[in-house]
Amino acid sequence: MLRRARLPLLLTLLAMSSLPKATAADAAPAPAPAPAQAAQAPAFRILPYLQQPSSSGMLLTWFSGQPEPGRVSLTGPGLDAPRTWLSQGEPRPEMAYTEREQAERIPGLEPGSWLWPGQAYRHRVALDGLQADTVYTLTVTQGSEAHVRRLRTAPTPQQWTRLRLVALSDSETEPRGRVTRREWAPGSGAEGRPSALPPGDSAWARRFGTTLLDGTPVLRYALTETEGFTENLKIIDSRQPDLVLMPGDLVQGSGYQPAWDEFFRHTAGPWGDLFTRVPLVAAMGNWETFAALNGGYGRPGDRSPAVLSRQRFKTFITGADNGTPAHRGNYHRTDFGPLTILTLDSTKGLPDDDLARRGPAPRLTGRAFDQPGTDTQASFTAEAYAQAARRLGLPDDLSPFNEGGLQWRWTQAQLADARAKGQIVFVQFHHAPFSDGEHGLPMDHAQSTGQGGTPMRVYHPLFERWGVVAVFSGHSEMAERSFVDSDGDGVGVHYFDVGVAGDGLRGERRTSPGFVEGPPHNRLQYNRHSCWSADEHEAERWSPQVDGPQLVDGGKHYGHLEVDVERVTDNPGAKARVVLRPVYSFPVLGDDYRWLRNERRVYSDVLQLMLDTAGRVRVPSLSQRVTPRCGPP
Repeated sequence: MLRRARLPLLLTLLAMSSLPKATAADAAPAPAPAPAQAAQAPAFRILPYLQQPSSSGMLLTWFSGQPEPGRVSLTGPGLDAPRTWLSQGEPRPEMAYTEREQAERIPGLEPGSWLWPGQAYRHRVALDGLQADTVYTLTVTQGSEAHVRRLRTAPTPQQWTRLRLVALSDSETEPRGRVTRREWAPGSGAEGRPSALPPGDSAWARRFGTTLLDGTPVLRYALTETEGFTENLKIIDSRQPDLVLMPGDLVQGSGYQPAWDEFFRHTAGPWGDLFTRVPLVAAMGNWETFAALNGGYGRPGDRSPAVLSRQRFKTFITGADNGTPAHRGNYHRTDFGPLTILTLDSTKGLPDDDLARRGPAPRLTGRAFDQPGTDTQASFTAEAYAQAARRLGLPDDLSPFNEGGLQWRWTQAQLADARAKGQIVFVQFHHAPFSDGEHGLPMDHAQSTGQGGTPMRVYHPLFERWGVVAVFSGHSEMAERSFVDSDGDGVGVHYFDVGVAGDGLRGERRTSPGFVEGPPHNRLQYNRHSCWSADEHEAERWSPQVDGPQLVDGGKHYGHLEVDVERVTDNPGAKARVVLRPVYSFPVLGDDYRWLRNERRVYSDVLQLMLDTAGRVRVPSLSQRVTPRCGPP
């Protein structure tokens, strides 16, 4: 693996200003500025990034390291003179580093080198009154520095041609990711790996190391988490998406400020600036309720860390109004031309459910299934959370997702409205309801993690009734597609675990330790609706080399889901064609496994759907797949 040299402080700060895009990209991934006590606070701690896109405007958010006001200037079609906004900036004391964060030591990194100097001030400006599908030039001035970018507003539902979405989950950024190579679970075709399983002495093991996964020795991946996320984002950026969706687990602990710093170094900072040009729409994940080294979920008598973690998520991610002020930021709707994206909060259900509450009663084993359950979170109760919120003087912002609740009724109303308007509807939330992975088992299963996604199946009847095209989730840290058609008419809902943005590289759950391939394999395969997974269907292909076998293709890698929506004009009964491609970022290695580059590659499970004029998937005969797996025939 090539090592990247440390950037001096001056170059890091310059990369955060108005340098050309290539300069920021070339700096990735670089170390953070020097320790806080020895550096000057930057003008831009986080570059201006885009949220809440619409055909008439956008929400612009940035963070400065100094208290000076900021100035926004916008030029473009329809504006006789530049439009300007002023922002005083609001202090965000919750972003100050805790004693634990300041004292943290990470082997291989200079102590404190990942901490920003100074304080943090948030600026939020609503850019409004703009023309649809129009490119504007945006200049944000903070102190003596200016940040210049171009932005495009969303089209109208009536006037559009082609749109591209990207969905990715589980980046789980943290400074430790710079020196961490994750476990690499072997999948289909793994018998060609450079060592037998469990891994023994091999060139790969000597180069990248080994670790344990569920008690079984496995190889480590070729890239660090930081490198994996960086290369993934570069591929996304090269495809010029119109919108990026992230269904949860953005950071490795929302109550851990260095994790957020690392996330924005990748996406609106010195290592990359994708979200300064492409709007982000994000959902909460289980890590967004976790404070990492600052107390985790808290103690049974004090769940304050969980409350503060959710509030920290809302410091950075601003969701549109949903009609319930206490729930703002939890679930929200984004209309982007003909598309409607519903973002839901899957982090807590009622009644509370956990393994301890079930006592010694027999639990399910194997593939047995009783009911999906009511709760995705066994780590704290709703009442304990509410008590902690009251002690902190903060609102109880939990929004249980269960049938009949506020969030469920809101979702039903938005689906009905979107369908009445002929919109193309996608949904995102974190916990995958149908999964063969780590978190695919309900709470009453003997192997449950206590964070299973099955309770989110409560939404499927709504999704199928109102013609949702696809649901995007994460959580199990794998790439998988499921298809559910309750009424058997061939038109159902596709559920995607959208792949790993930059964290673990897990595979399907197993019935016994180890990784047995070929009949009889030891995959649990609990998800009866699974159509495809990279773990099972994308065989690793290895080529023998002098320095050790080289991976040629296939296997599990960092990646994302790319979704193209194209308007259909030559068929009076059709509105759009949707193509969903599972993309992986493939590391090309040279002699002695030196990293050369990453390539964009597409797994075999490419799905194409034709939508009718109402925005629903058409009769199955007009939909097709590249591979003949489950779903519409």
